[in-house]
Amino acid sequence: MKIAQVYPHSKITVPLVNVFDALAIVNYEIGRRLAASHTLTTYPKWVRGQREIETYEGVTFRRVPEGIDTAINKLRVLDDRLFKHDRPFRLSSLYYANYARRVARDIRERQCELVHIHSVTNFILPIRKHNPNARLVLHMHDHSLADFDPQVLGPRLAQTSLIVGCSNFVIEAVRKRFPAIAARCHTLYNGVDQRFLEIRSDPARSQAVLFVGRLCPEKGVHVLLEAMKGITDQPASRLSLVGPLDVAPKEFVDPLRKDPLFRGLEGYYSRPATYRDLLVREVASMQGRAVLEGPVLNREIGPRFGSAGIFVFPSLWHEPFGIPVIEAMAAGLPVVATRGGALPEIVVEGETGFLVERGDVQGLRSAIARLLANPALRAKMGAAGRQRVKNLFTWEGCVDRLQELYTLSALPGALDKLTDGGSIELCRRETA
Repeated sequence: MKIAQVYPHSKITVPLVNVFDALAIVNYEIGRRLAASHTLTTYPKWVRGQREIETYEGVTFRRVPEGIDTAINKLRVLDDRLFKHDRPFRLSSLYYANYARRVARDIRERQCELVHIHSVTNFILPIRKHNPNARLVLHMHDHSLADFDPQVLGPRLAQTSLIVGCSNFVIEAVRKRFPAIAARCHTLYNGVDQRFLEIRSDPARSQAVLFVGRLCPEKGVHVLLEAMKGITDQPASRLSLVGPLDVAPKEFVDPLRKDPLFRGLEGYYSRPATYRDLLVREVASMQGRAVLEGPVLNREIGPRFGSAGIFVFPSLWHEPFGIPVIEAMAAGLPVVATRGGALPEIVVEGETGFLVERGDVQGLRSAIARLLANPALRAKMGAAGRQRVKNLFTWEGCVDRLQELYTLSALPGALDKLTDGGSIELCRRETA
C-alpha cells in the first residue's frame, strides 16, 4: 500500500537522525516500521543542509520549506482579537495553507492510497479535494478535537476513515464530542525503541532525579524545583533538567482559558525568556543540587536514563501522552508523575511509581523523598515499569495495531465491532 504521512512541524534529519520533539519521534519511528511492508512517503519540514527529497530506511522524505507559510502564520497573534477561542487561527484554512496545497498535489502524483495526517485537521479538506479516492486517517496527539468548534471540525472528520488518538484520555474526549463517528475512533499508544529497554540502569544505587522534556510552564519544571528545594535530608540527591527552553503559545496549552493552574503564568508565555530566567535563578539557589543540561538529542538520551535513580514528570496540564515517561520506564526507572491527562494510563500508582495532583508541591516532594529513602522500592518499581512498557508501549506493538486498524477501516462495519469490544483479529474474520 502507498502511504503518506503528513505533519508540517517535524524536523527529521538523516542519515544522522536528529529528533527532539515527540511528534518528530512518532513520525520517524512509525514511518520506518511501516516502510518495511508499504511504500511510505513522509512530508516533514525542510531543514537547512538537508535535501528536499531523499530516501532513508525505506522512507521517502519530501521536505517542504515553510516559505510563505512563515508570514501567513503570524496571523496567530490575532487569536485574542480576531479569532475566537474555540476557532483559533490554527483551525483556519490559512494555517500552513501553502504546505497543505503542495502536499495534497504531491500525494496525488504519488497515487497514495492512504494518507496519515497528524493532528492538523485543516489539511483534511484540501487533501480530500486532490485525492478523492484515498483513505484519510487522522492521528490526534492533543486535545484540540475536544476543545474546538464542532461545527468547523465535523465536516472535516466526516471525510476520515479512521481517527486514532495517542491515549484513552484523548480518544474518549473525541468520542464524547462526536458520538456519530465514535466507532471510527480508537486508541493507539505511542511506543519506545528497543534501545531504551536495553539501558542498564541501577536505580537502587542512584539518587539522581531526572526530568526530560520541554522546559516550559505547562511541564511544571518550576514546581519540581520548588519540591526538590524542600528535600534537605538527602544531600546526595541531585536534579538534572534535560530539554530545550521551548515555551509553546498559551492557546496551544489552555485554549479555552479554563484551567485555574495557569492563572498567574501568563507572563511566562508572553515573554518566554522570563521563564528561563526563573529556572536559572532557582537552579543557582540549590547550590549544586540541580543542573540545567539543555537539549539532548533523542538518540543520545540513553546515558541520562542509565545514570538516574528516579524520573519525575510534574506536568501541570493534561498531558495527551508523555513519551519521556515510557522511555524512563523502559530504562527501568520508577516514575513520579501528576494525576492528569493520560499519565494515569501509563504510571500505575504504587506499582511503577507514584501519582500526585497537578501543581501539588508537597505531594511531589513527599513522593520523591519516599523513593529517595528506599532503594529497594526504586528497584522494584523500576522493574515493574520496564515490564509494563514491554507489554504496552513498544513501537512494534504500535505499528502492528496501526496496520490492523488500517485494514479494518477499509472493511464496512468492522470498526463498529471493534468499538463494541471485539478483538481486532475477530473483527477481521467476521468481516472478511
